[in-house]
Order: sequence, then structure tokens, then C-alpha cells
Amino acid sequence: MTQRHLSLAGLMLVLPLVAWSDGPSVRASHVWIRQAPLGVNVMAGYFTLENLTDKPLTLTAATSPDFGAVELHKSTIRDNIESMESVVSVDMAAHSSIEFKPGSYHVMLMHPKRNLFTGETVILDLTFSDSSELTILAPVRRDAPAH
Repeated sequence: MTQRHLSLAGLMLVLPLVAWSDGPSVRASHVWIRQAPLGVNVMAGYFTLENLTDKPLTLTAATSPDFGAVELHKSTIRDNIESMESVVSVDMAAHSSIEFKPGSYHVMLMHPKRNLFTGETVILDLTFSDSSELTILAPVRRDAPAH
């Protein structure tokens, strides 16, 4: 066999494996980051995550090369007082979605490594309990996008 025939034979063996491999675990939509007022070094990130699997998943971490620190947070209202707290993870049931939005879950993006203005894009890396990772590009906006 020639080198070309060996390469084609090898490709034929690999293609069925590609067809049987798992796809992505999570899909992100409605992604955006609120532009911070001048002098403020904290921003909030929002998105909707959809669990595409038959199993529950947990968002375990968020990072960004564009920020010094990233934390998962949740805003709550207790006794008419709004507060925000850091959370270690966010659970997602099988075939469900969860919305990160103002007044609920969100990603706190602290210590930006550059000035970020409306129209620019930020990289967010999300890690899940099944060891899958999702990198999303988040546009910086003044206001939430229309759904």
C-alpha cells in the first residue's frame, strides 16, 4: 500500500469514532456583560445555560483571561433587602436551562485587565461537573439584549 492509501485507511477507521463521540454538554445563549461605570473595576456577566444531557450538571467554575478574578454570585431579596452572595456552584437538572440575569445568578468579573466599553468582547470559560468546558464570547453592553 502507498502512503496515501494508508492515510485514507486510517481516516476510515477514525471517522466512525467521531460520529459516536459525545457532543457539547451545555449551550449558552443571550450572553452579555454590563459595562461598568467609569472608575468601577467590577462588572457582571449574564447568559442562559441549557443542559443538553440526560444527567444533572453543575457549573463549578468560571474564569476569564480578561479579568483578575471571576466568581459565581446570586442576588436575593430577604425582608425587602437585596443582597448578593458568592456561590460555589450552580446546579442544572437534565435537559433544563438556567438564566443568569440581573437580580438572580450572575458572574462577577473583577479587576479587568483592560478598559472595556460597549461593543467589545470578553472571553468567559465555564467548567462543569462532567469535566466539560465551554468558552463563550460575551459582548459588553449598556443594557440587556432583547430576547
